Amino acid sequence: MSEDVEESAKLALARSVASVRHLRRAVKSQGLRLDPVAGAEIRAALEDQLSAVDDWLARSASLNQHAPLGKNPVGEAMAAKFATRADGHENSFNAVLKRYRQVLEGALDAIVSAIREYREIEERVSDSFRKLV
Repeated sequence: MSEDVEESAKLALARSVASVRHLRRAVKSQGLRLDPVAGAEIRAALEDQLSAVDDWLARSASLNQHAPLGKNPVGEAMAAKFATRADGHENSFNAVLKRYRQVLEGALDAIVSAIREYREIEERVSDSFRKLV
């Protein structure tokens, strides 16, 4: 991965983490409530993406194996280099996917909380109206 692409990916992931953090704060402060129907669509999309990431992670397990590039110093060095890019440092493919998965889980948790908050408020309002009648 070139340094520009790597830096761009890091910034995009950092923005996503910040956005999910903001989303969670909005839910906790009761500034965000989500209608269950709309929330179900968002929840399904996030669950689909989580499933795709899990599939990518499962398929990428073989990427960290050394490719058979020859039993010579250059072949062995290149095989090690490619394996490390797949898994082995903080900017490796697997590490980035795992962080992305955490962001998706955070977003999903926030959406579920926003839906729950909406339902709880709806229930309290309904209870209030029933008591008036």
